[in-house]
This record gives sequence, C-alpha cells and structure tokens, in this order.
Amino acid sequence: MPNGRHRQPSRARAALASPLGFTAVAVALIAVLSVAIPYAVRLAGCGETRYLRVAGALGIAPVLQSAADEFNDAGHEYSGTCVFAQAAEVPPHRVMTELSGGGAGGSGVVPDVWVPESSAWVELARVSESGARTIETEPRSLASSPVVVAVPRGTDGVAASWEALLPGERPEGSPLVMVDPNRGVPGMAAMHAVRGILGTGDAADTAMTDFVRDAQPDTAFGEIDLAGVYPAPSGAAPVAVVPEQAVAAYNADGPKTPLEALYPREGTVSLDYPFVTAGDDPVVREAADDLFDVLSGEGYRERLRDMGFRDPDGAAPDRLAGLAGLDPARPRTHDDLTGDALLSAVEDWNRLSMPSRALVLADVSAHMRADIAPGGPSRLEVTRQAALLGLTLFPDDTDMGLWLLSDEFGETGREEAEGLAELGSSDAGSGTTRREELQAIAEDIGVEGGGSRLYDNILAAYETVDGSYEEDHINSVIVLTAGRDDGSSEISHGELVAELQDRFDPERPVTLFIIAFGDQPERAELAEIAAATSGTLSVADDPGEIGDIFLSSISRRLCVPDCE
Repeated sequence: MPNGRHRQPSRARAALASPLGFTAVAVALIAVLSVAIPYAVRLAGCGETRYLRVAGALGIAPVLQSAADEFNDAGHEYSGTCVFAQAAEVPPHRVMTELSGGGAGGSGVVPDVWVPESSAWVELARVSESGARTIETEPRSLASSPVVVAVPRGTDGVAASWEALLPGERPEGSPLVMVDPNRGVPGMAAMHAVRGILGTGDAADTAMTDFVRDAQPDTAFGEIDLAGVYPAPSGAAPVAVVPEQAVAAYNADGPKTPLEALYPREGTVSLDYPFVTAGDDPVVREAADDLFDVLSGEGYRERLRDMGFRDPDGAAPDRLAGLAGLDPARPRTHDDLTGDALLSAVEDWNRLSMPSRALVLADVSAHMRADIAPGGPSRLEVTRQAALLGLTLFPDDTDMGLWLLSDEFGETGREEAEGLAELGSSDAGSGTTRREELQAIAEDIGVEGGGSRLYDNILAAYETVDGSYEEDHINSVIVLTAGRDDGSSEISHGELVAELQDRFDPERPVTLFIIAFGDQPERAELAEIAAATSGTLSVADDPGEIGDIFLSSISRRLCVPDCE
C-alpha cells in the first residue's frame, strides 16, 4: 500500500480493472464486431451501413451489450441505411474527455450513446463548447442506485452519516476506500458531503486537507470491486463509499464478510444511469431511440433489478428488499451535486491531492540559538522538529530540496544541501532514499552563526522553483526561520516584496510559506513577503503547533492564487 498513516495492505487498487483495461475491452469488442457486422450487411443487402457506438459504465455495460445484440438480431434500417449497435464498457471520465473535445490526438472514439453512472458526468461534459453543442440536455434514466457508506455487517461505532468518512470518526486503523473523484461520482459525492460537514474558512480547509491526505492512499481509479476489498487481508476492515447496487451484488454471492449499507442521514446522491445521445445525425438519433426502447422492455428492467439496481424513480425491487444489509425504503437524496458544487468537489480533491514540489530553507544563523520561550527549546531545536515532522507528512512523490541559511557559508549565504528530487527516489546503487538523506541532515543540523541573508535567499529560492516550474505539481518555497535579516542581505525588504510581486504569475503560481519561531518584531514585514505570492506567515511559539501549521499551509492551495 502507498505510504499513509495506520495503513493496512490494500487490495482496493489491485481489484480494479484499470482504465487501460477498460479501453482494451472496448477495442477488442469493437474489433470483433467490425468483422462480424459487414458479413451480416452483405446478407441484408444494405446500401449503407452505420454503427451506433454505445459506451457504458462498468456496472451497467453487460445489459447494454445484451440489448445491442438484440437490436442487431432484429435488424434496423432507416431510409436505406442499416444501423448496427456496438456496446462496450468505457470509464466515464474517458468518454467525458472525448465528448468535450479534449481527447489526446484523437485516440478515442466518440460514442453516439453514452450511459455513465450519473448525470453529473453529463453536466461536466456540457461545460465545454463541444459538449454543450452535441450532448442532449434531457437524458432518460435506465436505473438508479444511491451512494452509500459500506461497512462489514456488525461493525460498531460507525454512524449512518458522512461524518463516518472523517479520519477521527472511523474505527481505529480502518482506511477509507473510495473512487477518485475524477473517475467516479461516488467520490465526488463524498467530497461534496465532507465539505458540507466541515464548512468553510481556514480551519475547515485544514480539516479537508487532513481528510484528503488520509483518503488518498486507498483511492481507486475505477469502479470498486468489493470482493477485492473484503475481507481485509490484515488489520481493520475498510469503510467504503460505493453505489448500493455494488453492495447488493456483493452480498448476493454469500461472501465471507457480508456488508451493511449505511444511508447518510444528511442525504446522498442517487446515481441515475442516464441514456445520453450525442450528435445531431437524425439516423443515429432514431436508432438510439429504438435501442432505448429495447432497454425499456420488461426483460431488461427485470435484469437490472436482479443486478441490484433500483428503478429510475428510486423504488426498490423485491429482490433488493430480501437482501440483508440493505434498506429498501427510498433514502433521503438531494440534487445539490451540480453546477459550482460539482466543480468544487473535483477541484478541491485535485488541488489537495496534487503532488507537492517544495524547496525548504532552514535558517541556521546566530538568531536560531535563542530559546523559543523562557526555558527552551531553542529555535533551532524546534526547526529540527519541524523539518523531521514535515518529512513524515509529505508522500514519496513529493519533490523536495533543502538549503541551509547563514552568511558563514560564504558569498551566497547558504549551503544547498539537497536539490529538488522525489522523496521516494534514491541515487543509483546507494539504496538510500532522498527522504532518508534529508532526515539525516535534519537530525544533525546545527547553528552556524552569523546573519541569515534571509531576503537574498528567499528571492534566490523563488527564482529556482519558478525557473523549473512543473505544471502537475504544487510549487512552493517553505522557510523555517528566526525571522531576522538584520541587513545581512544585499536587497532590502521593500525590494524583495517588489521583486516577488513582479515575478508572481497567477497562471503558474509559486507560493511562499514562512514559519517563524519565537518572538517576531518584524512580523508585519514577513507577512508582507508571504502575501506577495499568495502565501502565509505562521508564527510558532509551541512545538506542538507545527503539525497544524503544515496542514494549514498545504490547505492554502485551495485558494491560490486568490488567497487573502
């Protein structure tokens, strides 16, 4: 399992068919049909042949494929054009990308009919000009399934609430398994619900940061196969966010670890499996309507019920009512996951889960000898603790470097102890990771004396990170300091602020986070420096505050570049 606190070996990721696997299935199926259909065409004597390409979410794809076979067996001709249906399972995020005109190099096939898990995908696709032009606005629902919180039957202490997802509310040692919000609406629903519980403001953003960092290691990249999650191989069993249908299908097989579906009392999102047509070709539209008629037949409705789906209106079939661990009553649902709320749920996750790239400046000037408060510890001792704690908070895919600041190091006023590199990486043949190297440096750090050259080095560090900016990372400079320059730099405070304001680019932000230890007579000046890059100044008088300060700094990425 990826690094994370109190983790057990995860099977969630291994249990998933990867997006590439989905695509391979689609390609293979289409390849087979492309051979078989022309043979049928020759027998039918059609003047022209068209293909109705159907893409469906994993859970409902088998039904779509059966309906496509029936559609083809019946034969459908429209003004001399024969149409054959090709159905495949394709992840909704890939279809959305294609329908939005964002496919890379035209590698995907744009479907004529799309059945994602939720109309939320339709709304996201229609944000683009291409999607708004080609995707119908009132799709028809084939089935429904509410998003639930799943736990092993008999689990104590888990409330029927979205609060059960928070790190402190789950059973001790129990990880959270949910789909990445970029890949599935259950993940979007979880993010939206947690934000609603936590609220807004700095404290809420810090708590949201803690939630995302706790959930990310066990996040799945496709629909979750519960048989691959339960029973847990070791440790506490996970809490999972999944459609009710997934729990029904899992429990119907008589598993060793049966599950209970908890229906959040605050309300949940009902997945509606919309039948969406794209494009304005009249032949394709008519064929799509005929395929929908096939799917609307009682035989297919009954098959969907047998698979654990509810009817489009939320009514539970008798089979669902007979399964232990499920409640056939219509749960409280809401339609809040739309518009800005939908976009915010995805954006919050992306900003907080995006890898970090941070150059850390550690002040080792003479001012670091002073105690942070009467009786100690010293500023340097707290800096050491902060550096070691920070190294535990950032995952292996974080790029991190370290500079030590003192004019005792010579002309530049710094020692560039480690350049930017992934914490999980290691030099060839050394067997020692960058994280371990930085931990060793932090443990041995000592006061060098002299001035800090603080202003000069902040600017130099900013230029270094900005000059090697990486779009897929959160780029930042973290300063651990006594907060005193004392004229040791060649540039003044005012000149530094002006330089940072001039260099800060909202389209590719590099943010400055200053953590100053002890009494700060120059607090206003330090705050002005951080604010020039939409960053923050935090003053620590207590070593116990360091963890919260780091989480608060990470949460700042939710508002950059518009932080106040």
